[in-house]
Amino acid sequence: MRAARFVAKNTLLMSLGLFAGRILAFFIFRKLTGEAETVGTGVWGVAVDLSSMALTIANFGLVVLITREVVKDRANTWSILWAALRIRWVLSLLIYGLLVLYVFTTGYDAPTRLVILVMALGVILEATGMACDSVLQGHEKVEHQTTSQLVSAVVYFALGWWWLDAGYGIVGVAWANVLSRLARLLVLVPLMIRHCGPWRRPAPGEGVGVMWLARLGVPVFMATTFGIISYKIDTVMIMEMLGKLGAGIYTIGHRPLDLLLIIPSIFAMALFPALQRYREESATGPSEDVERMGERALRYLNLLILPLTLLCILAAGPIIRLIATSSDLEPSISVFQIVILGLPVQAQSHIYNRLLMTAGREKVFMRIALVVLFTNVIMNLLLIPVLKWHGAAMTTVFSLLIGYLLHRTNVSRAGMRVPTRRGLLGTGASLAIAWFGAVGLARLFAPGWDVTWRALPADGVVPFVAMTLLTGALYVAALIALRVLDGADVRMLLSALPGRDGDDRD
Repeated sequence: MRAARFVAKNTLLMSLGLFAGRILAFFIFRKLTGEAETVGTGVWGVAVDLSSMALTIANFGLVVLITREVVKDRANTWSILWAALRIRWVLSLLIYGLLVLYVFTTGYDAPTRLVILVMALGVILEATGMACDSVLQGHEKVEHQTTSQLVSAVVYFALGWWWLDAGYGIVGVAWANVLSRLARLLVLVPLMIRHCGPWRRPAPGEGVGVMWLARLGVPVFMATTFGIISYKIDTVMIMEMLGKLGAGIYTIGHRPLDLLLIIPSIFAMALFPALQRYREESATGPSEDVERMGERALRYLNLLILPLTLLCILAAGPIIRLIATSSDLEPSISVFQIVILGLPVQAQSHIYNRLLMTAGREKVFMRIALVVLFTNVIMNLLLIPVLKWHGAAMTTVFSLLIGYLLHRTNVSRAGMRVPTRRGLLGTGASLAIAWFGAVGLARLFAPGWDVTWRALPADGVVPFVAMTLLTGALYVAALIALRVLDGADVRMLLSALPGRDGDDRD
């Protein structure tokens, strides 16, 4: 399969599966915030973030490594998967035991303990499912991963809505989350067995052993563990310092960023197998194809992420009121306007991360993650008592920025030259021209809309939609005028459409 179409297909399929789940989960979250109010939402946010940290630890940094090793040698698929599963199952059980100790020694009340421990039951199920996902990606069979995610999304929505209506509250939603992961696994495993492989036990001395895979995964494990703790610890720290109400305000304001970060994550996952194949074709190091794909990935991601970030800032109020019906939404709106600035920063870090992985420089991830974790914890300790949830939001953005700068520096040290000026400055200039041009035209021809420079019109659907569409049209025109997009880009994007052939080296 040609590279452009391969990346486009994987991105589309992964987006379909993950966003279907997030969209249905959005309706559950909105119903939950209305019934549990801000305090209950804080409990839910802590449970979600603790289980996310537990899942990252249980995965042992093997998500991308499994895919990479399967791409290198598909004959070892079984031994790679079996070694990964044994590591993840042991870690899942250990982490659950630690969570039990944590919730009983920190003074959480009984309902909070129950929600956290129920959510943690899903860790071993999802860690197993993610190992299967990595195998499917290595075999370029992500459509089966998407199928399992769609099943999981439907089960979660149906059970979550039913049990909320039945009065089971957050505990019911937690059990729905666990059972949806089980449903995904029951669909995923048969599909993987049928379409991947070979499923043969290697001869003695062949294949991949647990200790070999564990040693390979240690640097990435340490990096991902430090990274997820850095990203999720703020909710737990707010819970300890400001209580359930503070955690609820921050959870509502921060949750849209968690959703939108799926976009660069999907793009990076879809890109990585193609990058790895190019790497395997070059005996001397990262090829020009890897650098060219990295530049285009960064540029195309900026084309999407930067305007999305601006839209979120300008429409923060309507967005937060759309996803939550709880009280105390005004502080959550300002939290969202701050943390969303981390979206374009983290988007670029995802691409640099995959470039470093392709170059075999994953050991630097641990140093990067340690610096980011140290920065995050210190700043949270200093800012949360003074600025409350806004201090945590500022810390999130600054920590993501530090991680981005360190990733970019290490890509250069790895000998890769990935130009970014065209993508960053050109896209930023196009976006500025589009927004200020749209505001100027609206003030000239529709003064009754009372358009300001700081927000999209909130009074009426027509002004909101009209300003959004006008800004989008001017943005596309500016991209072409400033040559951020050129003929080669158009041809490459067209080649990714079904039924079109493209050059694998475009």
